[in-house]
Amino acid sequence: MSVQETEAPAPTITRAPLRTLPKVATASATLRDVFIVTWAVPIEKLQALAPAGVTLERLPNSDGQLVGFVQLVFALRDDARWSPLPALMGDDFHETTLQLLTRTDGERSAFVVAHFVGSTQAAGTLTAFTRVVEETRFHVYIAGDPARQTFARLGIKLTTHAVQVHLRAEACETPERTLIGSWHESVAFLTRFNRQLHPARLSKEALSLFRTEHPPLTPCAARLTHQVVRPFDNLELGEPVLALYQAELPVTSLPIKRK
Repeated sequence: MSVQETEAPAPTITRAPLRTLPKVATASATLRDVFIVTWAVPIEKLQALAPAGVTLERLPNSDGQLVGFVQLVFALRDDARWSPLPALMGDDFHETTLQLLTRTDGERSAFVVAHFVGSTQAAGTLTAFTRVVEETRFHVYIAGDPARQTFARLGIKLTTHAVQVHLRAEACETPERTLIGSWHESVAFLTRFNRQLHPARLSKEALSLFRTEHPPLTPCAARLTHQVVRPFDNLELGEPVLALYQAELPVTSLPIKRK
């Protein structure tokens, strides 16, 4: 009796799926206690603050005079980190930008005049891209209901050798209309996280474009009870067009581009 030899089939090897890394690194965070205050200023007073090639946003006020817009944006940037890093390596810090509302390539944008951060690490990273970032200490208090994402009162204070910002605000009723339009039109018009232009570090004429993706804002209205905003005090800021508060906003910052 003969024995027929056969080859045993090779064992099946199950390979774990390869982890595909994103082609570009992004930065994620959750902005908490977002506070946006916008003032209307005669357009001719803002021209000196905008570099060549930057177009100021402008609208006629109730008297038919063209006005531009100065804006302060405050937030606590929570768990800020680059996408390749694990969650435990996130940084938390307060930040404030002073900016002008602009148009870039036909799209809504903002030109950042000053950017203050309460983090040595963040200030060091941003220094490579912008000439207007500065590390500073913040004094902040907020009274409200975090579970309902509402607030009753807030106060923000920061001081450097050339800048002083001190704001106090309280919740108020939502206005039906503003200089810009309806409530929803005003919120959309005043939200400029998606395109922020910074003076670039390497060239006085170049700009760095900071781009941020986020869901639509659903803020509540606020009323300022005290305001000091230097160096903008020479603009004679009056009552804001609108002050907005939102408890939290998840954001993703895309790679910075040079223009």
